[in-house]
Amino acid sequence: MQHIFIINPTAGKVDASVALIPQIHAAASRAGLRPTIEVTRRAGQARDLAAQYAAGGEEVYLYACGGDGTLNEILQGTVGHPNAAIGCVPCGSGNDYVRNFGTQAQFLDLDAQLAAQPFAADVIRTPQGCGIDIYAAGIDAQVANGIPKWRRVPFCGGTTAYTLSILEAVCSTFRHRLRITADDRQLEDTFMMLAVCNGQQYGGGYCAAPHASMTDGLLDVVLLRPVPRLKLPGLLGSLQKRGAPFGG
Repeated sequence: MQHIFIINPTAGKVDASVALIPQIHAAASRAGLRPTIEVTRRAGQARDLAAQYAAGGEEVYLYACGGDGTLNEILQGTVGHPNAAIGCVPCGSGNDYVRNFGTQAQFLDLDAQLAAQPFAADVIRTPQGCGIDIYAAGIDAQVANGIPKWRRVPFCGGTTAYTLSILEAVCSTFRHRLRITADDRQLEDTFMMLAVCNGQQYGGGYCAAPHASMTDGLLDVVLLRPVPRLKLPGLLGSLQKRGAPFGG
C-alpha cells in the first residue's frame, strides 16, 4: 500500500510544505510507513499526480494537503479507481470539506490520518467533472468569485475582501430565470441563488444546507428568491457568521 501526500504550497496564506513535510515524516516513522511526498508547482498537477498513482492499480492512499481546490483536483484524478482512497489535510483558506466531518485540528492530526480507514462518500457528477461538496450559481457564487480579486489589493485582508465582494455583487444583476427539473418535478421562477448540495458548507463557512449528508445518496437543492438590495449584505453576513440556513 502506498501513502502519497500531495502538497499545494500556494494554498492558504503560507507555504504549508515547510512545516508539513517534517511532520509527515515523523508521523510515518511512528507508524512504520514510508510515505511519498509530492509538492505541486502548477495548477492541475495534483490531478495529474493522483491519476498517475491511481492508474498503477496498487492500493493507494492519496492525501490532499491544501484547500478545497486541491482536494477537488485529486478527486478528479481518482474517480473510477476503486484502489484509490482520498484523505484531506486542510491547509487552505476555506477548508469546507472537513467541516462536514469534524474540525480542522482533527484533520491535521497526521497520526490519526495514517491510522484511518477509508469509507464510501457520495460525489456529484456533472458534464464538467465530479465534485464532492456544493455546486452553486447566483449571488453567492459571484461573491466567492470576487474575493480573490480583492485580496490582491494591498492591505485588503479576508474580511475587507469579503465586504468589497458583497458590495460589488449587490451592484450587479443577481436575478436569474431558472428552470429546475428534479426527478418528475419541474419548477420555473426567478431566483438569486441556486445551490446543489452534497455537503453542508462552502465559501469558507457559508452553511447552505445544514441537513445535507455526503453519505445518504441524496442532493439537497437550495433556492433563494430575490431580496431587496439593502437587505442582501446583512443576509450574506449572517449566513457566514452564524451558519444560518438559506430559505426561500
